Amino acid sequence: MKNWQEYFLPRILERGWNYYKDGAVQSFTTTPTGYRATVSGTEDYEVEIELDGDEIAEMYCDCPYADDGNYCKHMAAVLYAVEEEDVEVFASGNRGKSAQADKVKKSKNKKEDQIQEIVASIPEEELRGIVISLARQDTSFCNTLLTKYGPRDPMMLVRLEKEVDEIGWRHSDQSGFVDYEEAYDYACELQDVLYEHVPELIGRNCLKEAFELTNHVFHEIGTRDMDDSDGGTMEVAGACYEMWRRILDASDEREEEEMIRWFQEHRKWYVLDYLQDVMEEFMISEFGNEELLHEQLRDLDGQIRELEQSVDKDWYAGYQCEEAVLRRISIMERLGYSRQDIRTYRDQYRQFSGIRMQEVREYQQDRDYDKAAEVLRESKELDKDKCGLVSDYSQKLIDIYERTGDQVSYRKELLWNIFHCGQSDLERLMRLKKICTEQEWNGYREKYLEQSGREPVKFMLLEHEKLYGRLLAEIEREGWISRLDQYEKVLKEHFPERVRDMYIRYVQSQAERTSYRKMYKELVVYLKKIKRYPDGEKMARKIADEWKQKYRRRSAMMDELGRAGF
Repeated sequence: MKNWQEYFLPRILERGWNYYKDGAVQSFTTTPTGYRATVSGTEDYEVEIELDGDEIAEMYCDCPYADDGNYCKHMAAVLYAVEEEDVEVFASGNRGKSAQADKVKKSKNKKEDQIQEIVASIPEEELRGIVISLARQDTSFCNTLLTKYGPRDPMMLVRLEKEVDEIGWRHSDQSGFVDYEEAYDYACELQDVLYEHVPELIGRNCLKEAFELTNHVFHEIGTRDMDDSDGGTMEVAGACYEMWRRILDASDEREEEEMIRWFQEHRKWYVLDYLQDVMEEFMISEFGNEELLHEQLRDLDGQIRELEQSVDKDWYAGYQCEEAVLRRISIMERLGYSRQDIRTYRDQYRQFSGIRMQEVREYQQDRDYDKAAEVLRESKELDKDKCGLVSDYSQKLIDIYERTGDQVSYRKELLWNIFHCGQSDLERLMRLKKICTEQEWNGYREKYLEQSGREPVKFMLLEHEKLYGRLLAEIEREGWISRLDQYEKVLKEHFPERVRDMYIRYVQSQAERTSYRKMYKELVVYLKKIKRYPDGEKMARKIADEWKQKYRRRSAMMDELGRAGF
């Protein structure tokens, strides 16, 4: 592929490379016109790359960033996979390197060798001048030098904490909010501070400075208002947890006591509540001496008593109370409380779903599936107004009935789940199909398709059942072009003219109402798509010519048409 990197901003390319390098590109397959893959991150996103010869014709990803018409890191990750892996071997599950990948690696190694040769050839005095110049320009580089080679003085920590503060200021707006565009870089730079400086401080036995720097980063990420769609907050929190553990491993008894005291004093109000759980988890897991655990039990009892007064009026207080009870049970287990003592305590709080699910897990571990099913049926009734919880209970019941061979209950629960709970995929529908006669299945399938409010799965089901005419009719009725994009490949094969005409109607209607470049780029992509259909070349050029006359004053549109060869 030619110059595919030009489609992406540099920071997006970097994110894509990191995703590819970390093995996030999965289910990689070739298609008649390009490639398809799943990219795993905070969520799994589907990516498709369409080629026109040796050039990219279209890229699709179902992540929020791409929904706005942007080229995203998931697309870049897949393109790195295409470039650096033998596609046929990769698709079969064997990550063998192709000649292209070898070529890329050799090129990178050659570049590194060249850099080493150049550095070795620079006179020492001149090299010192380069280092000094870089240190003046780059705060992080300067701090790295000072941390590794400078004297231990009070200003060391001040400089490092200032670097953390500058990262927050640089990536946030005037109100202190870090938006989606900045969130990844913000989180990565905070992690870089930790991994660059904390191990070096530990190595120099500057444990106090290492601990305070880690805490400063934790406070920064734990109090910053940000769009955390990519899960950057928890990634940075996880890095802080790792640094705390390294510091603890290097600490003597006195230093460990100071760490314990700090956690005890700061575990409330230091960061947002869900990150307080990270601190609690560290205290329970790493400072597991009996005295501290008993103290935590007393603290949790006080919190629970206070929260119980607001449970009936405030759902959030209920959530906090449930979490506190679960933490208390975890500490009871660490202290060696008997199972009966724990069950007696837990019985006081069976109004909480998390407590009942703990019971279910315990019964399943004991292979007492009848008791587990009994608790799940009880939970369906107790939480009948909470759709998400009820769906989860039902799914667990389905699995238990299948495991125990109770076919009557299995079928009954499957049907109840399918027609009373939301479905996100075809998994339960296919399980039902497997135990039905063809006639029974057709009846259930039609009943499901007739129900309203199930559109995403309806489209999946129509495709799976090869009801392509009905699938296209539903997409035409709905009118969502993204839905047509999703099923274009299979529909193009069976109804090329109808699919083409729907794209034509879309570009014509959008051209009338849009007025910004990003949308013009999208329209041009669809014109290119139309060209690949029967008579599409002529129709796309006719549309472009009409736009040149009708919208000739739209300079951005004219520019995009010209770039695309129209």
